Amino acid sequence: MPIVRVDPAYTSQRCTACGHIDKRNRTSQAEFVCRDCGFTAEHADILGADNIALRAPATWAQSTAPSAA
Repeated sequence: MPIVRVDPAYTSQRCTACGHIDKRNRTSQAEFVCRDCGFTAEHADILGADNIALRAPATWAQSTAPSAA
């Protein structure tokens, strides 16, 4: 299995349902409520991990694309 470095920026603030990013989405260290669509997550850190997993395929595709040299 390949390992891909994924930028973790805003992953615990991004809604996995609609993609909205807002610092206020993370109402506490553990709780997540999207200010845009109302989606709630059981734990903001798990949501962050889900967002990292969702970014991995795109990151992998970019890293393996042939260069335009």
